[in-house]
Amino acid sequence: MIKILLLFFFAMTATAGAMDLSLKDAIGIALENNRDIQIEKENVVVSEGEIGTQKGAFDPILNISSFYNDGETPTVNTFIPDGTVNQQEFGISGNVEGRFSTGTFYDVFNVSSTRTDTDSPLDDLSPSWFNNVTFSVGQELLRNFGVDVNNAFVITARRSNRISMKEFENVVTNTLLEVERRYWLLVAARQNLELERNALELALDLQKRNEIQVEVGVLPPVAVTQAKSEVAARELDVIRAENTLQATEDNLKNVLAMDLSQIINATDEPTTEVFQFNEMESLDEAYQQRPEIEQAKLNIENRKTLKKYYSNQRLPTLSVEGSVQLQGLGGDENPDRLSFGGEPEPIPSRFLGSSEAFNQIFGADFTTWQILGVFSFPIFNRTARGEYVKANAEFDRSVITLKKTQDDVALDVKSAIREIENSLRAIDAARVSVELAAEVVENEQERLNVGIGTTREVLEAQRDLIDAGVREITAIANYNIALAELERAKGTLLEKDGVIIQE
Repeated sequence: MIKILLLFFFAMTATAGAMDLSLKDAIGIALENNRDIQIEKENVVVSEGEIGTQKGAFDPILNISSFYNDGETPTVNTFIPDGTVNQQEFGISGNVEGRFSTGTFYDVFNVSSTRTDTDSPLDDLSPSWFNNVTFSVGQELLRNFGVDVNNAFVITARRSNRISMKEFENVVTNTLLEVERRYWLLVAARQNLELERNALELALDLQKRNEIQVEVGVLPPVAVTQAKSEVAARELDVIRAENTLQATEDNLKNVLAMDLSQIINATDEPTTEVFQFNEMESLDEAYQQRPEIEQAKLNIENRKTLKKYYSNQRLPTLSVEGSVQLQGLGGDENPDRLSFGGEPEPIPSRFLGSSEAFNQIFGADFTTWQILGVFSFPIFNRTARGEYVKANAEFDRSVITLKKTQDDVALDVKSAIREIENSLRAIDAARVSVELAAEVVENEQERLNVGIGTTREVLEAQRDLIDAGVREITAIANYNIALAELERAKGTLLEKDGVIIQE
């Protein structure tokens, strides 16, 4: 059985009832607990079992049977006045049959032995033993001739197992991508919450200042009302940010298959380091590494094998079979056997004694040779022709599927690189926006302090600063997600995360 080993090294720490979770920790937990990975792992085991199932077509079959009869048979015969024959029979038979992948079929050691005890005067031996041993071997000459044809389903099962392994790799890759996406969204949600709390502190501070200035007559009372209204609005923003953080945290715990009541702290900081990627090199790498492309290629080989198999099934059946049969008969003289005027004719000594039935077999005293030829062909043969048409169409479809997969891979790579570039530009723009918005806040606060500005202008400047901060946090999170998406698009995400899948 193929064993799948996920080789990954990680460590987790917990403090004050909350789990400090790095991205590496999260990946390790996902590899261990994620339901999709566990399901796909079992699918691989199923595909392994299918290989054994197809190989089983060539397993020898041992058949054993026995019987016992005890009864009376009515008969009308001059020599049986009472019209009844009492007879007891016991028999046992067995054989080993099967076929080879060459199209050779066999039935060897087809053995039967029957003991008969009768009071019929027509039988000279009672009890008697009759033994029969037959050996036969045949060969298909047209349909099902050759190793490739007979091994078609074993070969396709092996490739299907490799396809399952690639699908397992694909599921693991997509799971790790989802872990990274949700991890960085959690980091962004936590930073957004901190930003909203800071904004609330600014609004509270402005409210206190306005209250003092209203008391000394510098500002009109409406300035306090405006500040209180902003405080209420930002309290609502904090609540929304807390809800978003909780939802994002639950989403991550869901993909990690963790208890939703467990509190986690994402400890890693997103990177803003600029990486350069060559599109052509990334595409070449993706064509070599993406499991979907390997799956499509293996599927083409499977369809090609099945096309060849069903093409063979359109041929007529022509087989030749040779057999040799050995027989033996022996037993005791029937005391009730007929005699006509004196002593009955003596029974040849070669048949007297039950052991003679076995000695004749070993001595090959009674041997029969046979050669048999069989030809068979359905007149319309629509089943075989229909299966071949389907197999040919499925082969053509698999070729088209490979081309479509390659197109999708190319689109994934180009989209990921484009998203990285867009995220970098968004980060730069957001940083400039934050710097300018901070200057505006400072200027508006000074204008308010000297009495030439208004509370509304300060509050609007603060909102602009908060929005710019959110855009920067979002852009950085998107950049880190885009980096992971490119690795997935190239088929190198597992390597980047240190995950090895071994057969």
